Amino acid sequence: MSRPALLTAVLLACAPLAAQPVDVSVATPGVTFDLPLGVEIEPDAPGALHPDRIYVLEKGRESEQSPLPARIMTLVPGEPAATVFLDLGDRVDAAGEGGLLGLAFHPDYADNGRLFVSYTAPVDAPQPGVLAMVSRLSEFARSEADPLAVDPESERILLEVDQPYNNHNAGTVDFGPDGLLYYSLGDGGFGGDPFGNGQDPTTLLGSLLRIDVDDAPEGAPYRIPDSNPFALTDGPERDEIFAYGFRNPFKFDVSEAGVWVADVGQDTWEEVNVVEAGGNYGWNEVEGPDCFPPGSSCDPGLYEAPLHVYPHTFATGGFSITGGYVLDDVDLPLSGSYLFGDYVTGRLWALDRGSNEVTVVLESADFPGAGGTVNIASIDPAPEGVDILVTDLTRGRIYRIARAGTPTEAGPDVARVLSLAGPNPFRLGTAVRLDVPVGASARVALVDALGREVAVLWDGPGGTRTLPLTGDDLAPGVYTVVATAGDGRQVVRVVRAR
Repeated sequence: MSRPALLTAVLLACAPLAAQPVDVSVATPGVTFDLPLGVEIEPDAPGALHPDRIYVLEKGRESEQSPLPARIMTLVPGEPAATVFLDLGDRVDAAGEGGLLGLAFHPDYADNGRLFVSYTAPVDAPQPGVLAMVSRLSEFARSEADPLAVDPESERILLEVDQPYNNHNAGTVDFGPDGLLYYSLGDGGFGGDPFGNGQDPTTLLGSLLRIDVDDAPEGAPYRIPDSNPFALTDGPERDEIFAYGFRNPFKFDVSEAGVWVADVGQDTWEEVNVVEAGGNYGWNEVEGPDCFPPGSSCDPGLYEAPLHVYPHTFATGGFSITGGYVLDDVDLPLSGSYLFGDYVTGRLWALDRGSNEVTVVLESADFPGAGGTVNIASIDPAPEGVDILVTDLTRGRIYRIARAGTPTEAGPDVARVLSLAGPNPFRLGTAVRLDVPVGASARVALVDALGREVAVLWDGPGGTRTLPLTGDDLAPGVYTVVATAGDGRQVVRVVRAR
């Protein structure tokens, strides 16, 4: 799409559409966090050690009056307190936008205990505008003595990049379905990209990187994938670069739905990009659909156009985009959409991948107990893979968004006793949660698309329990989990994927 056509589409799309049917609650009642930047969960893989657990990144703050540690905290939602998973307060520089910024579990974490963390580290003699801090990507190992802790002495530094300022540090890390590790870096900070890093692929700043951490040559921290755009060239470009031309791609998501990058704008536009290998996304020659700086001339056709942009306005837009992820399940509200929000206005949107229409999911006032604007720092999947977690940086809260409208035969006044507690769709298995008052009884059965009962998951006394559902003996298709308790009947539909 050309940039003028894109601008027209954006102006039409900025009008708020109807809100989606979702329910919002506090995910960790009674537990708040210190400057949380986001939530991670362990990979959905056979033998996952703690599939119900969340890991919360606390950025850290350097202040003589009120310093805060840079830590990863962990708990199962509903527990009364969180515990320390990894404390990096002794090596993190949390000034400005720096701090503990990213966490990615290795896809085989259950077996190998490997995890990857990004943070900013101090330098011995900072020189303003030349060297303020260092962005560091490191590998750590799970503690052998405690599976709910990381050995801080196991750190193996993979990559360090000098940062001239303490803003625009990006920092997200994520494994893609290709098994490779992606890592984002901003343009180095200040404003307007004074060093031109976004358009300079000889530096790693302003880029999305991709490396192989499983097949490194002897003595090297990682391998450059041959499919990286500059891997097999003899030029000066950095081989780690997957795509470049970004200002501050703080949050991105890599999945079967593609590489989705939310790039924080400067004067006028925030943007969403679906990124291809080797793409140049224009910063600092363009911002959104326009040349940068405003009023200058450029050739927008030289750069990849964003899929969606929104303007710097309180009424319909915002001032600092927070990227989320693609909801790729079925038969639930928001399915097929990319979720994103705004840090300043606290607005949450869903971008439909089929129509490119953007729908307002929540306004800041819709979050319970916020008492003001919610500063959305991250949008992440909940452990069961269906609900959504939204992180509020300033209040330290994690909100849960349950996508109301999950198929159920319970009336509006009937207490919900059945809910999903695992991935959907699923291949190896999933689970449902049954919550029936003690003293009552319940029966839970699995029914196929023809109405035939294929399994009984529970038939007995009430209580709260998680019922596993294995996929080994199920043909691909849609199934219904039916719970009967007293006079009530509720259903949840699940999909056994191919």
